[in-house]
Amino acid sequence: MKSINTWNISNDKLHQLFKNNTEFISLNVRGNTWEPITRWLKLDSRIFKGTTTKARITLCDIESLAEIYNYRSIRWKAKKLTPIPTNSVPKFIKNTLRKIPIIKQLAFELEIVFYKYQEKSSDHKITIVIPARNEEGNKKLLIEALNKFKNIPNEIEIIFVEGNSKDKTFQMLENLTKDFSNYFKIILLKQTSKGKKNAVVEGFNISSGETLAIIDSDFTVDINDSINAIMESTKNENILINCSRTTFPMEKDAMRWANYIGNRCFAIFLSILINKQISDSLCGTKVFSRKFFKLMKKNGSWESKSDPFGDFTIIFEAAKNNIKILNYPVRYYARKSGAPNISRWVDGIKLLRVCWEYMISDI
Repeated sequence: MKSINTWNISNDKLHQLFKNNTEFISLNVRGNTWEPITRWLKLDSRIFKGTTTKARITLCDIESLAEIYNYRSIRWKAKKLTPIPTNSVPKFIKNTLRKIPIIKQLAFELEIVFYKYQEKSSDHKITIVIPARNEEGNKKLLIEALNKFKNIPNEIEIIFVEGNSKDKTFQMLENLTKDFSNYFKIILLKQTSKGKKNAVVEGFNISSGETLAIIDSDFTVDINDSINAIMESTKNENILINCSRTTFPMEKDAMRWANYIGNRCFAIFLSILINKQISDSLCGTKVFSRKFFKLMKKNGSWESKSDPFGDFTIIFEAAKNNIKILNYPVRYYARKSGAPNISRWVDGIKLLRVCWEYMISDI
């Protein structure tokens, strides 16, 4: 997708860009600091002459105009930090500097991408992947969730991916699959490797729905909120619903203190890297379209093993592929049974590595 320089565009052509109703529009604007300087240096200002020859369009101006034509901004990023040529500077250094606060705000050239918002028919098939490991004690919550899935008007496909549990989770899921097979299609897989990311990958690789949802089998996220998030996601294929557990007060003991602090720090770090506010970086409930899934499959990020949970990969790839990230507040409860299947410190280091990979990339 080619970006258009707004300072070289006429009034008619600018409006026509939005009237063409293309799916995406990418525009370059001068940074707020540089915009007046570039005109002053060319004496192209009302300070020096009766009329000017170039448009003076800021990020705020272009976002407002886009809203009028029902375009929504995905995000903006620093495209060029300075008017001085930087060909001799290694690319990974430039990519890193573009993401640093203050520096990116003072960039010479900014790029902003918009997508045309159009609500589509939401009656297509939905796939819900539920990874499960050592969740035998949450049978009651699983039954409650499956009963609530019956109320979804769309065709539903449920894929359980059992992670070689030490308890009787697989047998329990086998029984539930039989009990609910008359209401919707249910598939039960035994995971061939390990880790949540792999479980999600194996589940979605055999999925057939147009809207794809991940729901954790401990159901610490309110199931009604998860279903509502899924239904909102069916309206547009260019969005990622990233559920947020940190917006409202969570139930006591729902998240350990160290996990909460780590999650908030990562959320701030991710927000800086992609220049889009992320309120919860590691919520297990995420919903996106098959269109986005295919993009991740095509560029190989979907199969990557560096991300232990897949949450960061999904968020970073959404930003990279011009998918609008929307934070969806959900209620969060303490676990009713079992313990989290994560290793805080080991997995935390792996997540830092994922962040570094994207920090030096041209995201």
